[in-house]
Amino acid sequence: MNNTLILIIEDEKSLRENISEIIRHYGYRVISAPSGEDGVKAALEFIPNIIICDIMLPGIDGFDVLTRLKQSSQLLSTAFIFLTAKSTRSDTRTGMNMGADDYLTKPFTKEELINSIKARIEKLAKTLNTQNERDKSIETALDNILALTKTERKVLTKISEGFTTPQIAQKLSVSQKTIENHRVNISRKLNLSGPNSLINFALRLRGQYS
Repeated sequence: MNNTLILIIEDEKSLRENISEIIRHYGYRVISAPSGEDGVKAALEFIPNIIICDIMLPGIDGFDVLTRLKQSSQLLSTAFIFLTAKSTRSDTRTGMNMGADDYLTKPFTKEELINSIKARIEKLAKTLNTQNERDKSIETALDNILALTKTERKVLTKISEGFTTPQIAQKLSVSQKTIENHRVNISRKLNLSGPNSLINFALRLRGQYS
């Protein structure tokens, strides 16, 4: 049984039940809500992996639902698919600009629905794997902090405080080239790679000890 939980927010009962039946047929877990308000409550309570939401809803509409749910840290990784009878570019653009992951225009086929769900699941899996790899890299770097010199630790601290290379050079009374060399050595000793990896690590470090 697939552990993916999908929330359907749709006020038209027959369509809501039809979508739910299709999704269950493919082995996914399903919960549903008939309104925007009920959908928000269900999302916050059950934390679904994917939300399929109609735009035209009684009370708050789909755009309002997405706006409210984006404010919850627990739902940051939840994928959001809009359903609508409208097919204008402006509606599509509005939904995507707000952070929707996909957009299905009624009437849609069973294949279109399932393909959209599968695409979201694949993307969520890749995101999770990337996050896990990043977390492992951060944990390894934390273990290697003892290998840093006293000066390198000072530089790392300044980076975590948001200072730029020129600002750090001025505060430590050394050249920018020296700070750049320190940054390279710190990244090497902590096994960090990528243009923003050192900054991300420094911020993560500050968050753990602040």
